[in-house]
Amino acid sequence: MFCVLCRKHGVMSGGSTVSFFYGTDNFRAEFLSAHHFSEAHAKASLMEATSDSPVNRAATELMVRTMSKVTLGRVENLFRSCHALVKTGHSLRDFIWMCKLDDMKGVDIGPVFRTNKSARTFTYFIAEVERKNLREKLEKSNFFSVITDGTVDSLGKEAKMVYVQFAHAGKVQCQIVGIQPVERKDPLTIKNAIEKTLETNLHLKLSSQDLVKKLVGFGSDDYPGIEGENRVSLLLREMQPCVQSMYCFAHHLELSYREMFQTVPLYNNLEALLTDIYHFYHNSPLLKSSLITAFRGLHLQPVMPSQIRGRRWFHGMQAALQNFLKGYPAIAQQLHSVGKGKDDTSQQKANRLLELILRADIIKFAHFLTDILSILSLLSHASRNRNSSIADVSASLESTLEMLQIYQSRPGPKERRVESTTHFHGNSLRGKENISTVRKAVLTHLIERLRGCFRDASLDVVRATVIGSFRLWPTKMNQEFGVKEISILISHYQPVLEAASVKTDEVHTEWSTLKLEIYARSVRKQTEWTGVYQHMYHTRSVSQSFVSFIFPPRFQNIRKLTWDFVNSTYSHKYPNVLMLVDLVLALPASSAEPERGWSQMKCTHSRMEEKIKTETMTDILTIQLNSPNISSFDPRKAIHLWNSQTQSRSAHRGPNLDSPSTSESEDESDEQCDLG
Repeated sequence: MFCVLCRKHGVMSGGSTVSFFYGTDNFRAEFLSAHHFSEAHAKASLMEATSDSPVNRAATELMVRTMSKVTLGRVENLFRSCHALVKTGHSLRDFIWMCKLDDMKGVDIGPVFRTNKSARTFTYFIAEVERKNLREKLEKSNFFSVITDGTVDSLGKEAKMVYVQFAHAGKVQCQIVGIQPVERKDPLTIKNAIEKTLETNLHLKLSSQDLVKKLVGFGSDDYPGIEGENRVSLLLREMQPCVQSMYCFAHHLELSYREMFQTVPLYNNLEALLTDIYHFYHNSPLLKSSLITAFRGLHLQPVMPSQIRGRRWFHGMQAALQNFLKGYPAIAQQLHSVGKGKDDTSQQKANRLLELILRADIIKFAHFLTDILSILSLLSHASRNRNSSIADVSASLESTLEMLQIYQSRPGPKERRVESTTHFHGNSLRGKENISTVRKAVLTHLIERLRGCFRDASLDVVRATVIGSFRLWPTKMNQEFGVKEISILISHYQPVLEAASVKTDEVHTEWSTLKLEIYARSVRKQTEWTGVYQHMYHTRSVSQSFVSFIFPPRFQNIRKLTWDFVNSTYSHKYPNVLMLVDLVLALPASSAEPERGWSQMKCTHSRMEEKIKTETMTDILTIQLNSPNISSFDPRKAIHLWNSQTQSRSAHRGPNLDSPSTSESEDESDEQCDLG
């Protein structure tokens, strides 16, 4: 005796002792019942229900009509549970108790597909749908960039996280492709890891002509090396000479700051002082309480010393410095009182700290550093803002460099307050050192390092991207704005634009006309409705949309315009220049998105408290970062993809789909192989 459905669709029972695939002479009722309610038989039943719909067509709707509503509803509930677990960062091990909870709540999820192996399988296919969607988007887009960031994965191996950024009709998207372990950090290995990630997850070969002709940019967290070094950017330019390489600006900024200031003795003294003050109060509740009392005695809001820590210690230093200067009066008073107490360890530490905070050069340098960090923090914020374009970051850099050059010749606003003072908050300062020499030397080297941010990119092209940021457009119409920039972009990206069927000889004309229309609508006075249309609207003879068509709304503020809105209005009139804008929007400003991906991965790993394979983590991050939220998630595409897989096709990359457990008794046996 054998099961017709299981044999027809090639589904075997896996670990079952009685095989209804090959045939058996065991007719005991309990074995027949076990097979009837097994995951293998349920899988075969689903395949039979959808066997009339060709696998090579999008048959999701047909599957929904032909499949049993009860069976489909059960599977949908299970897929939704897996999606919700992953989306909220919970472990897939929670799937079993979540199924039991559904039973207690009366949710019909059926007796099968309730194991950890099923949860892993469902997760794979949910992620696979998102990868298919991403591939379709890339194929529709004419331009894209690759962005990478490196760190150590949950298994303790060096790995690269790969994203792609692209724009279509003015809408910019930056989505994760996957994680790829790397044995070494040399440029060739990293380039190969990028290619392997794209091929494994999206089935796209970067070296193919159809894809490489769309490549316009590369973003990386790596620090620019010596001129002429064989970096990843150079290897990519061998494939596509038009590629513009951008290093993560936020990462570069912190490295420049760190390398520069840590060679300055005054900075090291100040950093050590802030750290010692934090620990002095943090490690003693009594001293902390005494400091709060000092604040209240001076009628000041308590501001406790903070620690310089974390990956973004650049901002940690700024916060610690601000808290120190705000709390200086109370800190000085409290240290005076502790220093006069009995001769013990606290008194010695208090006297040593008091001696440091009364040094004139320390106080002056602290104010100088506050000025510098205030400027650099604005630049850092612009580079980390996911809405910032490469033009926005470039403009912020230019402004920062101008301010730093001004501070080379004269002190900043904070430093000027203490430049010639001998007292600070009533405390007599010791020494009369002038820090102007230190300031000039520090700023000279800092400016030099910041100018190297776009070392592997054409500065002319970077500046030309200003056309893609409405925040940088002139407030009033300027006939010359963008003309030179358009020429630079066309000249650099000529082969890429021609491959995308952009008529480059029409771009200039379209740019001038589009610009005129945008400015005209931004300054046009509100049109007075004629009596007939006004009467028709108020009597509800016509709709608001009809009136808006007759009298197009003006742009209230050109700085708040978006390119997707402009595309929706003008794509039929100016397709060529708007495709050029899509190219500009596809250029990465930094690798901030992969950094957020790593943060998400670390958060997920800390919640799961288990080592996760790279492939599994790729699926998890794809769902967390690319899939719809829980309320908008539709599992039917993932169910169809899962249901359409056959035994011969299931071994490509996903888990073992055709040997599921037959009961909940096997839950523990499949945990390690699928989740670890």
